[in-house]
Amino acid sequence: MNNETAIRITGIMLRGLYGFLGVLVMLSVSAGCSFSSESPLWLGQKLMLDLRYYCADGTDEKQCKTPVTELPPVLIEVIKQGKIGGVILFAENLQDTAQVVKLNYQLQSIVKEAGLPPLFVAIDQEGGRVARLPDAVATRFVGNMAIGATYPEHGTRFSAEVNAGIAKSIRLLGFNVNFAPTVDVNVNADNPVINVRSYGESAELVAEMGAVAVSALQKNGVMSALKHFPGHGDTHVDSHTGLPKVEHDAATIEAVDLLPFNYAIEQPDYPAMIMTAHIQYPALDDTTFTTKDGEQKVLPATLSHNILTGLLRNKMGYSGLIVTDALDMAGIAQYVDHRDAVVKTFNAGADIALMPFAIRNPQGVKQFWQLYEQWIQARATGELNAAELDTSLQRILAAKQAYALDEFIEQPLSKRLADATSQLPMPDNQQLERQLAEASLTKVFDKGVLPLKGKHFALVMPDEARCDALSTALEQHGKGITTTCLSLNRIAAQPDVRPLLEADALIIGDITPLHSLVEMGGMDDLANWKARPDKSAIDKWVKGLVEQARSRQVPVVMVALRTPYMLSEYRELADAGVATFGYNVTVNSTAKGEVAVGAVFTALAAGLLGHIPMPGQSPVTIE
Repeated sequence: MNNETAIRITGIMLRGLYGFLGVLVMLSVSAGCSFSSESPLWLGQKLMLDLRYYCADGTDEKQCKTPVTELPPVLIEVIKQGKIGGVILFAENLQDTAQVVKLNYQLQSIVKEAGLPPLFVAIDQEGGRVARLPDAVATRFVGNMAIGATYPEHGTRFSAEVNAGIAKSIRLLGFNVNFAPTVDVNVNADNPVINVRSYGESAELVAEMGAVAVSALQKNGVMSALKHFPGHGDTHVDSHTGLPKVEHDAATIEAVDLLPFNYAIEQPDYPAMIMTAHIQYPALDDTTFTTKDGEQKVLPATLSHNILTGLLRNKMGYSGLIVTDALDMAGIAQYVDHRDAVVKTFNAGADIALMPFAIRNPQGVKQFWQLYEQWIQARATGELNAAELDTSLQRILAAKQAYALDEFIEQPLSKRLADATSQLPMPDNQQLERQLAEASLTKVFDKGVLPLKGKHFALVMPDEARCDALSTALEQHGKGITTTCLSLNRIAAQPDVRPLLEADALIIGDITPLHSLVEMGGMDDLANWKARPDKSAIDKWVKGLVEQARSRQVPVVMVALRTPYMLSEYRELADAGVATFGYNVTVNSTAKGEVAVGAVFTALAAGLLGHIPMPGQSPVTIE
């Protein structure tokens, strides 16, 4: 059996292999070999570092923006000497196919030469809003809520095929862990961080879609990390910027938040990893702790022994790896220092501390080693439980063996480069992306204006890239169609809106919550973007424009390009409401200049003109 076949073992075999390898590791610990409890291996293997930026010139860590696209010697030494077990890469690290393959090959070669276990090389490639790879390297897809919208007609087909496509792409590049899927049940319309990253508001639908996604990833050789345990779906605070609290009672938690995790754990191909959430769940653990500023706070799940060990490990019976969400997020870092965050989460039951400290310059390297020594001392003094650390190390090493993480460098670099550059981006994935965009297109309401009639359409889009993408798609789909488009980034200049009110129909695209500069595609003038009003001012301006259009009897179509809940505000104002659940575009340079394209906008244009149906059904309630 070759390695590519071997990684497709069933979940039942994985459980047995974990247990067998655990015994082997325990024997090696007791025999005093290289996996001894006295070796720093127990610590390094439990750390997953981010390598986003490094400034050798000593630039302050907050100002350092030099991306790591090839490992500098100092970071090589950190990985080797620290016996580091994993890394996570971000968009800043990933330029093109060849560069990504070379970086990941370098990472695995470093640890092999040092006689260390292979690395977890992780990425957040959920699809939709969260995708780190350039579109020219790997297909982004529309995202989970779009997949949820296809369920009534297609069942779990798109969850299976999209995640298989993602896994095949990222495995060619050398990634072996995907921090996906998100199985948070989005029952809060104001959720700022999850929304369209969720499959929907039905716990049963989310559970079924999530389990299929896990299996599709893992059958294609990529470890899945189910997130965010015990559930991030009913929050109105982003744990990147604060510490959310979920006030559900125990019955609701069991029936809603935990259901997708329970369901996935019960499957033969259960998730290799589960990621913790920096969220307070008083009904699960109301223990308080003293923050570094002296406040009393309820323990977030990431630091809770009751939640990670008592609930997830013991009650729910999860035997895979527990990985924290990033420890440098405000939900943890604002309240606990680097040293205590790692100690507390290890004592809570986490196997892997994700992003425990950001190394950005030579001073950061020194600080990391100081922390490293403090963590070792915490074990020596008994603050960290040695037996639990050894058991955790067993799970980590067993998982690395089970998923054959060293397989990537068993082939020469030239072969890996040839395979990836010849196959990526995958045409099958690009076709699947178009199919998903069409299948998820959802007509939320229509007062008889769809399909659109006429030859000239006015568009108001969130930015220039989406103006270009929809204008081009409409003009290509309909012979003789012309468009005029206004970017919402320009409304601060009080543009003349009369041309928008002289069209056969007005199409307005909304991205709620407001998207960032990095998501815009680079076609907007920076000065206009800086002058862009806040979201409430934009919404007020849009509603005023809609009223003017109605007074002139110009049909208005509102398009929810991200969270669909906003369409409830326009049921009485607009003539039609459509949801796409995604807004991704790729800006390509051509002989005629920059051109924006996107599967969502191609499908949207075809749907508005009546060339294709709008078969999707929103997986969340829109009042």
